Amino acid sequence: MDVLIPTTPQLLTTGEAATLLQVSSRTILNWISADTIPYVKLPPNGGRNEYRIPLQGLLSSLSGNYDLAGELRKLDAAAKADGKADEEEVLADLAEHDASRGVT
Repeated sequence: MDVLIPTTPQLLTTGEAATLLQVSSRTILNWISADTIPYVKLPPNGGRNEYRIPLQGLLSSLSGNYDLAGELRKLDAAAKADGKADEEEVLADLAEHDASRGVT
């Protein structure tokens, strides 16, 4: 009998997505408004809209001749081999970087 292992998609905040692509959070929000990138809208929080962007969907929405997803996989594998970071630690570092810049 096959056992299904539950997995969760990696969801980024708008700030994390902006940091990853080296654009502003406003650019990410503009792309969301234009339905250019995939997103999940969270329930309203005090009248403020919050979104999460699936990493794989974001990477799939990019075009060009460079394989950013491939580079991220290599960097992740190298970090795991060095025992330096896992996916959650990388996201925590991104969030900490965003917080230090006042990005949400």
